[in-house]
Amino acid sequence: MNPLWLALACAHTPEAPVIDITTPPVVDSVPDYVPPVPTQHELSNGSKVWIHAQSGLPLISLRMVIQGGSAADPAGAPGTVSLSDAMLSRGAGDRDATSFAAEVERLALGLGADTLSTATVVSLNAHSDQLDAGLDLLADLVLKPRFEEDDLTRLKEIRVGELTEASDDAKTLAGWTMDQLYFGASHPLAHPIEGTINSVKATTADGVRTSWAKRFGPEVTTFIVAGDVENESLLAKLEERFGGWSKGDRSRTTIGAPPTHAGDDRFFFVDKPGTSQTALRVMMPAPTMNDSASAPAELGAIILGGTFTSRLNQLLREEKGYTYGARSTYVGKENFGYLSASTNVQREVSGPALMELLSELKRYQEGITEAELPKAQGAWQTRAVSSMESRASISYNFAGLAIDDLPVDTLGVELKAAKNADVASVNASVQSSNVDNAIVVVVGDLEKIQSEIEKAVPAAWQVVQTVE
Repeated sequence: MNPLWLALACAHTPEAPVIDITTPPVVDSVPDYVPPVPTQHELSNGSKVWIHAQSGLPLISLRMVIQGGSAADPAGAPGTVSLSDAMLSRGAGDRDATSFAAEVERLALGLGADTLSTATVVSLNAHSDQLDAGLDLLADLVLKPRFEEDDLTRLKEIRVGELTEASDDAKTLAGWTMDQLYFGASHPLAHPIEGTINSVKATTADGVRTSWAKRFGPEVTTFIVAGDVENESLLAKLEERFGGWSKGDRSRTTIGAPPTHAGDDRFFFVDKPGTSQTALRVMMPAPTMNDSASAPAELGAIILGGTFTSRLNQLLREEKGYTYGARSTYVGKENFGYLSASTNVQREVSGPALMELLSELKRYQEGITEAELPKAQGAWQTRAVSSMESRASISYNFAGLAIDDLPVDTLGVELKAAKNADVASVNASVQSSNVDNAIVVVVGDLEKIQSEIEKAVPAAWQVVQTVE
């Protein structure tokens, strides 16, 4: 035997401490998390610049927020903004679509534009060594897009294919239909961001050029940068490439509130023959983002359907077995807010599932309990911490503030408001989300589910067509 092994075997081993398993361990309280606050700067042309310098890794994430988004689509031409944004990276400056994409790949950059409902977000992710080259391409993309006819034709073919595929999904149809019915057909947020098959086919190169020229300008732009940068050096680089970008008369568009819904004609079917699942969607009013009830409303939404152990999941998934998951979301905007609840259920239980969903939303109006609030506050803090784990997520967080024209310290202010909320304040905010003012949308195989749902939830149900 190896002498060392023998010595170890004969060595005295201290007795292990006795652990009393009948007494739960004492868990320390979770320390408060304070989100970072970027420094604020401005280019000579008025563009705002928010910087969160973060050394350690030679990585940089930049988000360029331009106000507008699909809400700026021309009347009768939904999807124009989205197509215009998508064309930005399909050829810019001296490079056509192929050579532009090849250069982005050669430099190992992440570069592109995303269209949201009220803003366009242009993203650049780069290694620090490639920042200059990346900013050169970003400047070309924003200031010198080519908008070639052939590239637009190919993009439109791809988009039509995507919309055709999406229109075969009950969940997507429910979202499109809800937006149209809740906001009203003429509201800037009523149409799909990507447009419709008919509107995409009708979009022209002149249309996307005009859309870009009307929306993009320094007076409605905020640069958000997180990562391995020095403020003065970065500002000089941005000034060199974007300082000559001339101001125009663009301004942030104010989005009006949706109409108030009441009465019995708030229930809608969309027929999707052959689908094995039924999509259920409910949307109702909630506090605006500037209301003191905003943070309590978010806590209420977390309790209702924001976590795996939320009320909706416990009822519809765990107790009834109707679905794999259900969720609720609170959204606060300047002039309105809304609370949505959604789930996809087995076709055979569509009636009882909708009845239970609406019943739970009514019970929600009765308020939350003392035990539910700390769990929601903890979930909020956990979400806040996890959303700051990468440079990309940090820049996206601050981009969200810029989109809504909120102060740079809003994340911390909201987190503090959530921590200080009590049951009474959450219950007060819950009262503004009355299911009697909700729009209810059901998408599924009506031949199989309509009569069952009409018996389970008696109402003036209407069958509506999807957007085309």
